[in-house]
Amino acid sequence: MATIRPFRGVRYNPAVVGDLQHVVSPPYDVISTEQQTLLHLRSPYNAVHLDLNRDPERYTVAAQMLSTWLEQHALLQEEEPAIYVYAQEFTLKDGIRRRRVGLLTALQLEEFSSGKIRPHERTFEYAKADRLALLQACQTHLSSIFCLYARPGWSVDRTLASALTEAPLVHVTDENDTVHTLWRVTDPALIAKMAGQLEHETLIIADGHHRYETALRYRNEQAQQAKLTGEEPCNFVLAFLTNALEEGLVILPTHRLLNGVNLPKMEHLRMVLQRQFRVAVYREQEKEAFFAALRTPGKRHIGCAFAGAGYYWLVAFDDRVTEGLAIPASLRALDVTVLHDVLLQRFLGLPPDVQKEKLTYTIDENEALSRVARHQNQAAFFLNPTTFQQVAEVCKSGETMPQKSTYFFPKLLTGLVFYKL
Repeated sequence: MATIRPFRGVRYNPAVVGDLQHVVSPPYDVISTEQQTLLHLRSPYNAVHLDLNRDPERYTVAAQMLSTWLEQHALLQEEEPAIYVYAQEFTLKDGIRRRRVGLLTALQLEEFSSGKIRPHERTFEYAKADRLALLQACQTHLSSIFCLYARPGWSVDRTLASALTEAPLVHVTDENDTVHTLWRVTDPALIAKMAGQLEHETLIIADGHHRYETALRYRNEQAQQAKLTGEEPCNFVLAFLTNALEEGLVILPTHRLLNGVNLPKMEHLRMVLQRQFRVAVYREQEKEAFFAALRTPGKRHIGCAFAGAGYYWLVAFDDRVTEGLAIPASLRALDVTVLHDVLLQRFLGLPPDVQKEKLTYTIDENEALSRVARHQNQAAFFLNPTTFQQVAEVCKSGETMPQKSTYFFPKLLTGLVFYKL
């Protein structure tokens, strides 16, 4: 049972901070060093100053800044509890304009063992420690987690159509030409209707695993200090909930870049790979054909580019390649498993701890090719996107995927609304 509650959101006051487009930011974990600098310069009130500032005492500074902004009325806490409708309109390379819509709400925390809220990716302790320190200092959920439910034929748009006739609170466009629009819903009857519609749904965390686990840890810390009723704000986390079965759900592939390892000679590697893979070779001039073949529907492929090779490899395979792996069928069905557990570990001899150290990630295939061509990386490995059905099967089996198995696009903005504890 997914339990949602309205909350008194904390939002930017345009009369003090100016154009809201200058104060919102992407989620902290997708911000590059260069983008972090630009966001710091964009506005002294940009959300990055709270969520990812550069001060040596950054948690303390974030808490002090949050307090100051509230005192200055740069941030205002709303008088009336609300849930928020959040819509994103965006265009992919295919030129089709899409719309994803969902709810921003306070979501009741559940232990994963309950099965009500399920993770799909593994987490790292250092990242959870960072988010916990920030939450302890600020006593505020600064950015939303992103959750999916699967409900055929049901739409937030239609259920809350009357609320969406009002002027939006926020309407901004980001650097990817994604339009972000936010409406507030305070009508108790509408809120109760939404809560009733969602109460029987199982949720899958798409993004924000570290923040969710941090919120659980924080809640449990509070419970050790005083008996909780279950209604305290710390029992809830700021969450965006959207229907995975609507057209606005887009999962992009995350490609891998390798550096700093000893690779075998290409002719030897190809000979060994052909024991379990079918290897097709494309010249560098055939880039478009290479990527078109990679994306062939119904086929399982991984693309490879090696520095100095002058060609690309397309390795094809079927389910037999993962025979013998002591993992559930839901994980064997993932191309990312074949890449990490078979190609990288079995054929290149890179165990998981080495992979973690030597791999970086990008969703930009042209950036990956460029880095390999300039010998900034030894190799790039190109994947097709994981599907929602695959994500759901992994969660159903109680398993989690390797890090960076999915890239949900577009990302949610930080700074639309904060949830103060």
